[in-house]
Formats: sequence, structure tokens, C-alpha cells
Amino acid sequence: MAMSNLPLVVLLPFVGWLFLNTLLKRFVPTWSLTTIELRTVFSVLWVGGAFAGYNWATQWVGVMAAPRYYASPENRWSDLIFDYLPWWMYPTDRPGVIEGFYLGLDEGQVVPWSAWLMPLVWIGSVAVAMTAISIALTAIFQKQWAQHERLTFPVAQVPIALTEGFDRTPGWVPYVRSATFWIGFGVAALPLLWNIVEYFYSSFPRIPIFDPYYGPNGPRGSLVSRYLPAQSYRLLPTVLGVAFLCELNILFSIWSLYLVGLVAQYGMTRVGFSIGLTGQEAKPPDIIGLFIHGVMIGLAIWSVWTARGHLANVWREARRGKSVSTAIVTPRTALWLLIGGSLFLIFWLSAVGYSLILAASWVILFWTSLFLIMKFLAASGFAYLFPNWGTSIPVIWAGTSRMSEATLVASRVVNWRLLAGWRLPVALPHVARLLGARLKARTIYSAVLLGLAIAGLYTVWLCYLDGGATFRTWSLVGAPRGVYNGIAKAVSETSARTVTDPAKIFVWFLGIGAAALTTILQARASWWPFHPVGLLLMFDGYVRLYVLDIFLIWGAKAAILRLGGITLYERVKPGVYGLIVGYAAAVGLSFLVDLIWFPTGGHYIHGY
Repeated sequence: MAMSNLPLVVLLPFVGWLFLNTLLKRFVPTWSLTTIELRTVFSVLWVGGAFAGYNWATQWVGVMAAPRYYASPENRWSDLIFDYLPWWMYPTDRPGVIEGFYLGLDEGQVVPWSAWLMPLVWIGSVAVAMTAISIALTAIFQKQWAQHERLTFPVAQVPIALTEGFDRTPGWVPYVRSATFWIGFGVAALPLLWNIVEYFYSSFPRIPIFDPYYGPNGPRGSLVSRYLPAQSYRLLPTVLGVAFLCELNILFSIWSLYLVGLVAQYGMTRVGFSIGLTGQEAKPPDIIGLFIHGVMIGLAIWSVWTARGHLANVWREARRGKSVSTAIVTPRTALWLLIGGSLFLIFWLSAVGYSLILAASWVILFWTSLFLIMKFLAASGFAYLFPNWGTSIPVIWAGTSRMSEATLVASRVVNWRLLAGWRLPVALPHVARLLGARLKARTIYSAVLLGLAIAGLYTVWLCYLDGGATFRTWSLVGAPRGVYNGIAKAVSETSARTVTDPAKIFVWFLGIGAAALTTILQARASWWPFHPVGLLLMFDGYVRLYVLDIFLIWGAKAAILRLGGITLYERVKPGVYGLIVGYAAAVGLSFLVDLIWFPTGGHYIHGY
């Protein structure tokens, strides 16, 4: 339920409270929450929910617990990598600590909380540092994005619209009085509610229209060529709803440039194209990754360049102690948070095993990718827009032959799985849009610490209660084993160490050049149809899953604007809010049915 930048772990409780608050406003208005209070609830859920489920909690716990439990003579982890692992941030090696985590505790045993104290302290400190940088970037760039570039923040538009009209006076709020809303609600909810009958009667016909890609009837995709991955026809109401709020040229750019990317991918795979020095060649997926990371760097540079006037104002105000050009915190506080958070992350990475230069490079690349996703999620609303970390770029520049074993191990231990709470920074610009001047840094920190503590402690407790291995969850079992197998392979295969590769660097710069050309044409040529976000997503796997949704919504929105203009568009908008709310409500009801009647054998309702 925490698979996107606006996950159901946020939507489910919010929709439940929205309905309850709607009834309270109608019948007992003095007990209902106001508009700003509802938006605050949504914001706290969004910030705190960044750590639950498939996000930080299970990813981090899996990486921390796996090495001692899965080490064996066959994989040689203890011989190859144990001497280089930063054990000070892992659970203590006391009898029963790791075995109990994976197998469950016997009757009468208690959870060894003290063994997990240091892991919680260290990951909590990293969360605080990441939050500091997130607040700083949001504070510095929020007014640039909202006022100067006029980004539309489609994801934030949903809770803004749904929470209008809660003023503690008797009556129904606007969304309840909209027939269009209830039509959208029914379209999204009825298929899932219909399928509940099949839980009790297996021969009952299902309506699979909103099934996940890997649903009960198999993958919802078609293989058009053996040189390309299967093309999805998965429909997801939350994607459909938010995409309708996105600008037409962005929607067009996403699906059309994705088709261009398919042609390029087909051509490279068909001829077996590769680049690089002998023994360290890059195949098409790696070439694509290099190119897209170059695109990301180019777009980040352009984004900073276009904001240069605003940034100059922020710097002047920071020196003078004024506060006009930033949100959440003052310019001076924002700069100190940015510097302090970055220095702590560099210190932490150095302690884990990174060299100082590599640690600084990692932090810069990590936050460059997040900065760009923060901006382009605010522009596109595509909730499955995830960063291209590019933390392997320093390896391409310098090669691994010069790296120590400690650095090799550290560079693979600290990855996106260990720091899966990166969804938090992406949410903050939208939270700032929701709450405006009412948003305070202490509110964010309170939600972060509360969300991290609850998610981490609950995940650890649940694994000791039932046994982590019994969940058969990829993030607890398969993913961490893959991480440490990869580390062991990198350390053992000394002959496979790499050196600086000019061809790969050229592809990276080619991506920067493509980004520069696209942004210049967008700014200077009125006839240019493509938005830079389309270039960033032209090879994206999540676009492959939802390209049909994006294409259908682009066509529908274009037709609506052509036939009825902005008037018809505004009349249809409540229907897309209904799609989102209806889907979340139906998933929640299906979950309750599973909880009551099928507690040990739930049904796969929501997924990618």
C-alpha cells in the first residue's frame, strides 16, 4: 500500500476520515474538523506514511537482519564481506536475536528491543538529516515553483478540492452535492465491490478491469516483440484521476516520447548494441540508465539556472536575516539545514566505509535526483515518478579498481533500499502547497519521528511475533539476499574490477545535451511539443505500466477542452476526484472483508 508517491497507506485513512467528517458536518457540525484541520491530517499522514509498508520500514529491517541469518559456506558472506560491514549500525549479535526475527519467538520470550536500539538510533539520525535537507530544498524552491514557474501540483489539488467547505455549519460539503463525483466514485468502486462476492463463491465471475499488473488472472500485458518487455494495459483509477489534472503537453510528452524510447530500445536490443571497454561493456539497459541519468543532471542544472534570480534573493535575505522568498523556514535557517544535513550524511557515509570524495559525490547525486523529482512531480502529478539515483556514476568515472574493499561494500550497503524513506522529500512541496504559511518545520519533524518510530517498531515487533520469513515478502527476504550476494560478488571477482570508461561517460554527456536541447526548444520555440519530463520518462518502467492510462486521459482531456472548453473541464473535474476516492474506499472495504472473514488468506487487491 506504499508503492507510489501518494500511497494508499495515506489515502485509505484520509478517505475514511473524510466520510466521517462529512457526516459530522451535516449532522453535528461543531464536532467536525475544519478545512485546514483536514488538510493538516492529510499532510501528517503523507509525511508519516513515507516510512510504512514497502517503504523505509521493511526495506531497512530486511537489510539489517539478513547478513547474519542468511550467511552460509556456499555464499561465503562471512569470509568475503563480514570484515567490512559497519556492524555498529546493525542489531547486536546476541543468541536468538536474528533467529527469533526470522522464525518468530517461542512462547514466553520477549522482543529483544535493546538489540535494535542502535539501528533505530542511526536510521533515525539519518532520517532527521534527510528531513533537514528536504525542508531546506522545499523552503528555498517552493515560491519559485508555485509563483514564478506556476507548476500545477496535480497531486495536491485532490485533497484541496475534497476538503473545501468544511466550515462547521450544517449542510453537505461541495463534493457530496456533485453528481459527477458520484459517477466517478461508482466507476472506480463498483468493479472492486462486485469482486468481493468472488471471495465467498469462487465460480462467481470477476470484473478484472482494475486488477494489478500481476493480478489473479496473470500479467495484464501483451508481448509485442521478444526484444521488448511486455506492454501493459493495466488501468489504475488513482493514476487516471490525477493525470486528468496534469497539463496536456506533459501528458502528450510522456506517452509519445515513451514510444520513441521503445523504438530506440528495440533497435539496440535487436542488433545487440553495446558500448564500453572490453570486459566492462554496457548493454542496452545500462546504456539507457546512463543516458537518462545524464538527462536528469541536465534538467537539474537547467532548473537551478532558471531559478537564479530567485536564488539570489534567497541568498541576500539569508545574509540580512529577512524572510520573504522562502516557505516553512527563513532563508538563513534553510541554508543551515541544507549544510548541516549534508555534512551529517557525508560523515555517516564515511563512517560506513565510503571515501570522503565518494561520500560527497554520493550526497550530491542523491539529492540532485530527489530535487528533480520534487519539481517534476509538482509539474506532472505522475505519482510513480521515482528518482534515477545515478550513485554508480562516480564508479564509471573512476572505476572500481581503485576502490578499497570497504568502499565497495559500503557503496552497496547504503542504497535506495536502506534509505527508502526518500519518498518524504517528494511529498513536502505538496504539503507546503496544502498548508501554506501554516506549515511549520516542527510539524514535519513531529510527523517524521512519529512515523519512523511507529513503522520501525511495529515491523520489528511483527517479525518477532510471526517470523519474518513466514511473510515471504520480497523486501524482507529476496531483496536483502540479492544485496549481499551482489556485494560478495563485487569483492570476490577482482578480475572484474573496472576502470574509467570514456564511451560510458560520452553517453552520460549525451543525456545532458539532450536535456539542454529539449529545455531550450521548449523555452524558445512555440511550436515545440515536448516537455522535458517526457524525456526523463521515455524509458521508465512505471510509464510502461501506466502508459495506457496516460494516453486515454490525454485523449479524453483534449476532447473535453476542444468540445466544451474550460467550462466543461471544470464540470468533469469532480468525477476524477470520485475515481480516486471510490477506488480507495473500495480497497478499504475489501481489506475489511479480508480482515473479518479471511484473516489468514487475504486477497490481492492493490498493487503495481
